[in-house]
Formats: sequence, C-alpha cells, structure tokens
Amino acid sequence: MRLKHSFSRGLAAAILVFSSQIHANAAPRVLAQVGALQVTADDLQRAEASSPFATQMPSMEPEDQAALRKQLLHRLVVQRLLLQEAKAQGLDRDPAYIRERDAFRLGMLYRRYMADLKARIEIPADVLQAIHEQYPDDADAQEAARAAYRVDRFRTIKALTLKALKGRYHLVFHSDRISRDAPPDTVLAEGDGLRITLADALGSEDPKGVTPAWIEDRLYKRAELVLAAKAAEDEGVDLSRRMAAYDRERLPAFLAERKEAEWVPDDQVLRDYLAAHPEYARLRERWHLGQLVVRTRGEAEALRKRILGGESLFRLAGEYSIDPYGRKHLGDMGWVKQGSGYPALAKALAGLADNEVSAVVKTPLGYHLAMIVERRPGETLPFVAVRERLRQALINERMAAYVEELAGKYRVAWKIPADGGRQ
Repeated sequence: MRLKHSFSRGLAAAILVFSSQIHANAAPRVLAQVGALQVTADDLQRAEASSPFATQMPSMEPEDQAALRKQLLHRLVVQRLLLQEAKAQGLDRDPAYIRERDAFRLGMLYRRYMADLKARIEIPADVLQAIHEQYPDDADAQEAARAAYRVDRFRTIKALTLKALKGRYHLVFHSDRISRDAPPDTVLAEGDGLRITLADALGSEDPKGVTPAWIEDRLYKRAELVLAAKAAEDEGVDLSRRMAAYDRERLPAFLAERKEAEWVPDDQVLRDYLAAHPEYARLRERWHLGQLVVRTRGEAEALRKRILGGESLFRLAGEYSIDPYGRKHLGDMGWVKQGSGYPALAKALAGLADNEVSAVVKTPLGYHLAMIVERRPGETLPFVAVRERLRQALINERMAAYVEELAGKYRVAWKIPADGGRQ
C-alpha cells in the first residue's frame, strides 16, 4: 500500500540520512503525526526488533536498512490511521470485539495467576538431597527429577487452590440446566462476581454438534479460567498497560477484517475480479534453463563458438561460470517462468528453439550464454486454484484506496527533516 498524498517523494532519502540518528536521541523523536496520534523513533525501533529481519539489520547495506525502515514506518502510519477510524466507528464497543478482548484479558489473568503459583513452589531440602543421592554424577538427570517434582507438586497445588477459590467465591454449578436446546444466556454457574452462561461454555461451537457431557467439561474448564482470573484481579494484578497495547494492535486488525468481509462478501465478487484480471489465472510457460556467466564479452563469444562446435554448455559452465550456483550445478538452473529474470536475458531466450544457445547477453552479473533444455506449456488455472490469490489481490487493492481515504481524513505530517535533523 502507498500513501500517495502522505508519503513525500524524499521519504526514503530522509530515512536514510536520519537512520543513524533515530536511536541516538534521549527523548523519543516524533517521526510522523497521524491525526491525533504519533509515530516515534521508539515505535520504529520496537517494530525493527520484532521484524523477521531484526537479526539481519546490522549486516545490511545502509540503503537496504533505509528501505526496510521506510516499509516499517509505513506500516506504523497505516496502523495509526486504522486505529483512529476503528475508534471513530465505535468498534471498541462492538459486542464481538468486547468478547474477544475479554477472552484475551481472562487468559492473561489466568496465566499470570498460574505462573505465580508455579513460582511459589520450593523443593524441600530432603527431596533435593534424595535426588542428589539417586543421581550423584548426572546433572541432567538431577534437573529432570527436580522438574518432575515441580510438575507433580504444581498439579496438586493447582487442584487445592481451585477448590479453595470455589469456596471463597461461593461458586455453584447448575449442571441440571445443561442442554443443547437451552438459550445461550442460560446461567450454568454463578458466584460472587462470577457468572458463566451456556454461551460462555460453548465459545464458538455449535450447540447442535456437541453432547451435554462435552458442554459440562467445557463448563468446568471455563470455571477454572474465571476463578483464577478473578483471584488475580483481587490480588491486584494490573493489566491496564497490556490491554491498552492490545487495543492498539487488535483494533486496526478488527477494522481491516470488517472491511475485508465487506469487500469480498462472496465468490461472485472474486469471479468478477478474475474476469477483469485474467492474468491471475494464467500460468506462464516454464523453461528448464541452462546457463553460464563470465566476466567479459570476449570470453563469452569464445565459449559460444565452442558450444556451436559441439561442446557442452553444461560442462563449460562447471569449468568457467562465475555464478556460484551455476558453476556448482554445472549450469543447470532448474525451472523458471517465461519472462522472469533480467529483461535482456528473457528477451534473448524468448525466440530460441530447444537446446539452441543464445547470443551473448549482458546483465549486471556479467555476460551470459543460455539455452532452453525443455519446456512446460502454460495453462489457465481454474477459479478454485487461484481463489485465495484473487482474494488477496482484491483486498490489497481496496485497502490501498481505503488507506488513501483515511490519510485524507486524518492528516499525516512527516516530522523527518530532509537534512536528517542536521543544523
């Protein structure tokens, strides 16, 4: 997605100049103002750290680092645009979003409470001594025995704790109300500040496809979750910052999912899109390619004469090619799509007969000689084979236009000076 009206032509250059200073400032530097929200250097640094390329960044060329930072900064700006629009539409109050958010919060509280229970487990000195005596010279076995003790002890402590919590909050189960035909708001368990309905127990499952025994099992699992979460809250576990981060991350995605459902309501939309873009279903002819690359035109011309004289391109590639892959594989480059690769090389190959050596072709890699060993004909794929590709292409197209619209509604102002901040 591009923001034509928000990204200045000089953004990549500004990022390149400013990259060395982004993390050097003591105070978070504002890189972009997006409506009422900001994108700071700290935001960009966190995005870098969590990107798949984090470990590769130090070894990248400065231009490549700048390109990656530009891409990450673009994503952060888009996220801010979607976040503001999601709030403007009241999606943070949408029942479906509230259910998702509450499920996340309960899960976080439960994991925090159980982690605290585990942290309290101490192995008695006599047990430690017994483990040491049983495995006197095997540190791995000792650690495995200690881990097994903690697991067994945690299982016991967890069961006793949940029993105590059930009594503390006076939780009462109404298992007699369990029925696949009961209304979703049927209360199956309740206590002090706690209430579990049939809908809570079912989650996303269809009641018609489950048994009462399955519902009862889910009810007890739900009770475990809400008891531990309630106890964690009562003990003062504060998730306010984590939940704020959840809203920042999830609300933009929630809006995007709503828009995607609006843009692609059914397969007919995709079929219409394919009719307008038939290239998505076309599979180009594929070529099994042989190739060698040398440094000078003179070398290439000399080798071409030898090939025309009957010598094998593949044997010569194994001896002379400067392309490491081609040299290692004796010039066998495998299967490639028609027209892919360097345009000059693709053009030279297009008119060749099978096993005919090309004229010398110059590319940034050097001087090439190539031939097509065999071909696989192109074909038109059925709709089902390209459905997801069509869906993603249509969504990308619509999202790009939508982001442009939001960029006009919530003004994007870049705060990166063209000179990189130099005075």
